[in-house]
Amino acid sequence: MGLLRRRARGAAGPPRVEPPDGLRGAALAGARPARAGLPHPRRGGGHGRGRRGVRPDPGRGARLPAGRAAALRPRAARTRGGRAHGVALPRLARRPRGLPARRGRARGRRPDPGADHADPTGDQRRGARRLPRRGRGEGEGRAGGARRAGDAAGGDGAARGRRARLAARPRCRRPARHSGGALSVRIAVAADHAGFPHKEPLIRALEQDGHQVVDLGTHSMAPVDYPDYARAVGTAVRDGHVALGVLVCGSGAGVAIAANKLRGVRAALCHDLFTARQAREDDDANVLCLGARVVGLDMAVALAREFVGARFSRSERHERRLAKVAELEASELGGERAGATGRRRADPLAHPAVAAALARLGDLDAGPRLWARDASLWSADATVQASIRRRLGWLPAPAAMRERLGELAAFAASVRRDGVTDVVLLGMGGSSLAAEVLAATFEAAPGRPRLTVLDTTDPGAIHAALERLALPRTLVLVASKSGTTAEMLALYRLFRAELAGRVAHPGAHFVAITDPGTPLERLARDDGFRHAFLNDPEIGGRFSALSLFGLVPGALIGVDLPALLDDAVSMATRCRGVAPLRENPGVRLGAILGGLAEAGRDKVTLVLSEPLRAFGAWLEQLLTESTGKQGKGLVVIHEEPPGPPAVYGDDRVFVAIALGEDPGLEAAVAPLEAAGQPIVRLTLGSRLDLGGEFFRWEMATAIAGAVLGVNPFDEPNVAQAKTATGAALDAFLDAGRLPEVAADGAADVARALATAKPGDYVALLAYLTPTPAAAAALQRLRVRVRDGTRLATTAGWGPRYLHSTGQLHKGGPNTPILLVLTARDRHELAIPGEGYGFSTLKLAQALGDLTTLRAAGRRAFWLPLGEAPETALEALAADLARRLG
Repeated sequence: MGLLRRRARGAAGPPRVEPPDGLRGAALAGARPARAGLPHPRRGGGHGRGRRGVRPDPGRGARLPAGRAAALRPRAARTRGGRAHGVALPRLARRPRGLPARRGRARGRRPDPGADHADPTGDQRRGARRLPRRGRGEGEGRAGGARRAGDAAGGDGAARGRRARLAARPRCRRPARHSGGALSVRIAVAADHAGFPHKEPLIRALEQDGHQVVDLGTHSMAPVDYPDYARAVGTAVRDGHVALGVLVCGSGAGVAIAANKLRGVRAALCHDLFTARQAREDDDANVLCLGARVVGLDMAVALAREFVGARFSRSERHERRLAKVAELEASELGGERAGATGRRRADPLAHPAVAAALARLGDLDAGPRLWARDASLWSADATVQASIRRRLGWLPAPAAMRERLGELAAFAASVRRDGVTDVVLLGMGGSSLAAEVLAATFEAAPGRPRLTVLDTTDPGAIHAALERLALPRTLVLVASKSGTTAEMLALYRLFRAELAGRVAHPGAHFVAITDPGTPLERLARDDGFRHAFLNDPEIGGRFSALSLFGLVPGALIGVDLPALLDDAVSMATRCRGVAPLRENPGVRLGAILGGLAEAGRDKVTLVLSEPLRAFGAWLEQLLTESTGKQGKGLVVIHEEPPGPPAVYGDDRVFVAIALGEDPGLEAAVAPLEAAGQPIVRLTLGSRLDLGGEFFRWEMATAIAGAVLGVNPFDEPNVAQAKTATGAALDAFLDAGRLPEVAADGAADVARALATAKPGDYVALLAYLTPTPAAAAALQRLRVRVRDGTRLATTAGWGPRYLHSTGQLHKGGPNTPILLVLTARDRHELAIPGEGYGFSTLKLAQALGDLTTLRAAGRRAFWLPLGEAPETALEALAADLARRLG
């Protein structure tokens, strides 16, 4: 819900405020509502208004209905007798004698690189619709609290959606210049009970100067603990949600001490103007700490303005000294303490391999070169570089996609008006996985259609989907970047034939998502599709989550796309900033993954909060297909059942991604950390923080590719399995049957497991109908293998995995033991216009992959399971357990 919870519409009185424990983990709510301005001391009007109560700005709230405008009216505008919430606001003191007014101090200053006005991705142009709530970063603890998840982007069109969002949450004002000429900065302000009398006037003064202010409490004189508020502001600054912070307690010392415990926070206790200015210019301080019992209110306002108006000088000596401070921070702190127990959390950045990777990235100037689209970061070959430059459209995508929000909202509204109850997406890999994440993470908003992702050629799964759908009220999204994906085309022909017998205009039930000029675009035109969304061709498939491939289905089910993109833009800003590499979220994560992989820890084992489970499948494709080549690569271990520390080898790095406070997740990884396993911790304040995570991981993948020395934007081995599948189908059309392959047995697999080396892993490639029973049997087999061998395990449904981990299996390190599991389908399902059905196509894909794996020298085994695959899997697990002892 955020820190501010509004009363019911039309109710009188101020907003209800959560208690301070709502600040746990510094999970931020949306930006505070615009409030009436404090008279600027340079503009006249007198300071007496601060005592009598601030007059509301007559221009605010004019666009809203009267009841809603009243609900959004600033608290100061609803006070009487100079009191807010029953607390007297102090008179603004006169300027201390001898202190200069410093008129025009901000004139001519260049903008602070860390402030929002330097946002290269467009956040400044639109204004901050909300301030995303984000948790702590890797190895930096966890953030509690959460925004309300799943807010729908409502309305029949952009205007209604905008009104709904205005009514649903407080917002920042659009940045503006103030009389001094300094550009707007986004600032978090908080105080304890002793600093509360200073907090409200400070906020009004900063807003009067045109800055965007986020009020993180406290909201009364009731006694509270200052570390809670220091943590709230500190994490907001550290995680890039705001550029600067202001903290107020009685002396200022307490909040300064607490805030400086957070890595990346440079809090300065300032009680004179010289210190406030020098802290910014020389020391790059990002949090100002004030003592309300030490300085008067007028002086506090002057200090805040001096601090905000100054900027870091970036002189060589100051850069050098700050680098040494960062080294001290890394070497002495090592990691944050975990809770009240005092147990230290190991910091992945302290690992020698990670430190070496960061050093190399610094020498390469990797961050700026990536944003400059310098493809030599990944390859010295001119042809490869040209190809890479055509695959970097994901960098500006979050900001660019904001321009399509109105179009997407209008399209979603038209679909609702037509009575569509279901949406089916036909696509594979990067064309479908982001949509699957959104469908699994966000429930369809009221009145919105359900989304089903169909990325299989299994006849049982396809038949079950057709049985669930009311086809006359179904919209079919046909998604493919290339427009030639075989599975997508086969599924389209089937759905087209099914609709042709039930509706008068079947083409109106189809929508294409593809690149310009593809065969799918031509098909959409020729077959009379309802619409064709043409994506930026410079965005690669697995980097397309924040493009039309993810956003079109998200809009249809009512995901709050403006908030999702706001969070992505915020993360992009942090990843592009001028902060040290270790403070860049994408570079830091990429250095950890790449550095640990070089040290032999290439098994990226995901531990996710249950609502985020689908996010792991998207990560699996992004990391493995991007890095699995040239004998290198990250192996993502997704949905492996948890086990005790003894069953894990030294080839693991665990990534724990929590949604808010998740004690169960922490309980799962704490014993592993105690056993010496590296843990990367990420926390999402709400489900909408997925926008930022999509971008963070895309950036980290690109950086990990640079560390490993591979091109993360190609997939050189994927086409091999497609070619082999085509050969198998040709043989079927010629001879009426697929090529025969000798079956392997449990004894063959057991011998391979017995001779496996540390660092090997087992991949279960299941060409089975994905039923819950089959999934459970696969999981039990994984546990038997892992616990008996200490080898990591993966599992993927065929042919889906071909578009995800297939590249890694063939082009990555020769460490997998691959079990190709097939079953005899009970029914065939014809593909219109082809001489074979889906069952034959699926089996041909399994044979094609087996042939390609063996040609690449991989340990691949063919295990037919008959007509009862679940029973056969149980027998295989028991047999392997017996043979392995």
